[in-house]
Amino acid sequence: MDDGLKQRVVGAVVLLALSVLFVPVLFEPEFKRELDRTSQIPPALGLTPLRVSDPVKPEAIEPAKAAASMYQLEDAAEPVPVKPVKVTEPVRAALVEKPTQAQRDLLDSRGVPQAWAVQVASFNTEARARVLRDELLEKSFPAFTRTLQTTKGRVTRVYVGPKILREKALAVKNELDKSLKINSLLVKFKP
Repeated sequence: MDDGLKQRVVGAVVLLALSVLFVPVLFEPEFKRELDRTSQIPPALGLTPLRVSDPVKPEAIEPAKAAASMYQLEDAAEPVPVKPVKVTEPVRAALVEKPTQAQRDLLDSRGVPQAWAVQVASFNTEARARVLRDELLEKSFPAFTRTLQTTKGRVTRVYVGPKILREKALAVKNELDKSLKINSLLVKFKP
């Protein structure tokens, strides 16, 4: 078959296909699309309105007294005299007392209380540290653990505390040393 004839036949087929698709659209007066207009909302329930009766005032209730008669002082005729209090100099000094050096030593430069903790033990496994911590908690010691990275690897330490006063922390240390037969360390607590 000749190439020119092939091109004419293919062109005629393409024109025929296009006319089949677009001729009905051109000659149809209006493109209508049917919409489903049925509602998906269920019908309303058959409820009847409830009528509430007006409130009825019971006859046994007494009316309230006037506000002026309700809120009066009982002994309004005799006012209680108020004696002025004379503040002496030692009392005034106690009221505006500056903190002592010992009180100032309890706070660090940021104003946060310095505290002490007792380091009971140090473990290379966190599970063993948790066991000791739980034993101390059962004995009513406020115990906690902290894990940190050292040059020897990961270490979990068990602490008891913190205590604000060093003397109280030392008392806890001595009690722990006697009961557990260890030599614990007293360290500064860092939150």
